[in-house]
Amino acid sequence: MATSSWNAGIIRPVAVPPAGPYQDGAAPGVWTLDQATFWIKQGLWPTAGNIAQIGLFGGGIAGNVIDKIIIATTGNATSFGNLTTTPNTYNAGCGSDTRAVFAGGGSSLNVIQFVSFSTGGTATDFGDLTVGRYGVGGCSNYVRGIFGAGYGVSYTNIIDYITIASTGNAIDFGDLTLTASDVGALSSSTRAVFGGAYSPTISNVISYVTIASTGNAVSFGDLSVTRSSVGGCASETRGLFGGGYAPANSNVIDYVTIATTGNATDFGDLTVARFSPGALASPTRGVFGGGSDGGNSNVIDYVTIASTGNATDFGDLTVGTYGAAGASNAASAGQPTPTSAAMALFGGGGTDVVQEVSTISYVNIATTGNAFMFGDLSVARNALAGCASSTRAVFGGGDPAGANETNVIDFTTFSSFGNCTDFGDLTVARKETSACNSSTRGVFMAGDGATKNVIDYITIASTGNATDFGDTTQNTNSLGGCSSPTRGIYGGGYSNSIPGYTNVIGYITIASTGDSIDFGDLTVTRGDGVASCSSGTVGVFAGGYTGAAISNVIDYVTIASTGNATDFGDLISPTQRITGTSSSTRGVFAGGDIFSGATNVIQYVTIASAGNATDFGDLSVRTKYIGACSNANGGL
Repeated sequence: MATSSWNAGIIRPVAVPPAGPYQDGAAPGVWTLDQATFWIKQGLWPTAGNIAQIGLFGGGIAGNVIDKIIIATTGNATSFGNLTTTPNTYNAGCGSDTRAVFAGGGSSLNVIQFVSFSTGGTATDFGDLTVGRYGVGGCSNYVRGIFGAGYGVSYTNIIDYITIASTGNAIDFGDLTLTASDVGALSSSTRAVFGGAYSPTISNVISYVTIASTGNAVSFGDLSVTRSSVGGCASETRGLFGGGYAPANSNVIDYVTIATTGNATDFGDLTVARFSPGALASPTRGVFGGGSDGGNSNVIDYVTIASTGNATDFGDLTVGTYGAAGASNAASAGQPTPTSAAMALFGGGGTDVVQEVSTISYVNIATTGNAFMFGDLSVARNALAGCASSTRAVFGGGDPAGANETNVIDFTTFSSFGNCTDFGDLTVARKETSACNSSTRGVFMAGDGATKNVIDYITIASTGNATDFGDTTQNTNSLGGCSSPTRGIYGGGYSNSIPGYTNVIGYITIASTGDSIDFGDLTVTRGDGVASCSSGTVGVFAGGYTGAAISNVIDYVTIASTGNATDFGDLISPTQRITGTSSSTRGVFAGGDIFSGATNVIQYVTIASAGNATDFGDLSVRTKYIGACSNANGGL
């Protein structure tokens, strides 16, 4: 037999084409370069690191079975593993790019458990829901998992959330507009939407929450047909609710545009009318698996989310079931993996409704666009400060719930989503502080606390309590701070020494310790949240409050020298309580207070050239008094 026989014939006489372009897309046999090139050009050669778009259906009336499908293909499901509990009927599911999480179900279970998409097997305990219940709706934005409603001792309107990359018990998020069970749920990267319910009458109500915040749901609209026990899935822009009970089995699929509000519109029909199907999605496909059609259905069908029309047969589950939960590692609601060489993190802050939030969001500084969710602080708070190395982000101080100031320092790693971990404590509890850093040392300067001129430092690569560095020239809070690799500078603020708003700029040498030294003056006296950033050579200060008006002024200094600031340009609008960070070329300012209240605007400047700020995108929530840092700031 010729060694060039097609499809590796020297090993196998039967052709075995590649199973797909994924890293587990097997292509058995020995291949010539020409043959491999053929499949590469088709986009079908197995590629390391290209994870298949996996969908999992877990639990349901059939027990603890987890089934697996490859969403981009069609075919019957295969066995993936098992949940730890049984029964799991009417449980909820959600996922990230690495984990699938299943919660509740059965006889009012409070269990949350997870599996890794890459390995399969038996689920591992994650933590507990705040209240055990079944008939729960679940969805996620890859970072946060959201679980709403359900029946425990009675019907509930509770919404819980988790951070998928960590483990631990769920935290109360807020309340749905209905006290109900058997609710469908879906999400974009910013919104979680709940539709249909049993309460104990069947409801067509749709409501939503903003995932990056916490709080009660608000009305979205109504389903096209009143029903409960629907399956929900979504692309980034469009959400689908499929099947249900109304009070007969329904084949209806309807859709909503997630970013707007309004009533759902008819999309098409499932291949089989049924209630309680599991549902999941990739960025383009919605898939519905199982359900009750008078018995336990094993039907899997799919639709193309961007179009409308009836569902198409996909294949069969390994066992007929209903009330199973769906989860996917390919949902378009997922956040882009944080891999940027210049990433900004915005942590904590407060809204006009909630004074202290825990959310951390991020942007890639070199691009423009809306912020994505990253994780949560270890303690929700506003008026905190951030500093960073190229690998680690650190947040210190702030104003948490139930206290005026805190000494908390926590940290996270830029390279992966997740929550902050405790780092240590500042020497003095304070809020409205500023920060700067070199590549190894973080420094927190001044702030509002028992002692207002304290400067502390930490070694970023380690953990532990801060050490006294020295004192600032004034007792100052609500000031801005930035750095070169050798110098830290701060500017503006509200000084209890004067008292009043100040234009003072001071500096320190980061590698040493000692009191700050006068640098010069800002062009405008101001405080109450001055934003700052630097390229390493130029330090920029923006916004704040003058004592008479909110400022839009941006000014700058050359960090290696001393002297007064020079006018740089203007913010898009006058803004106080704003935050800033940068790469070596671009400064980014986010959030703050404008005349009408908190804002979600992100704006940027090119540090090497003076000029007015330009729109960058939006935070998910209108937020002020945020802490900010980046892995490419001027101190690195």
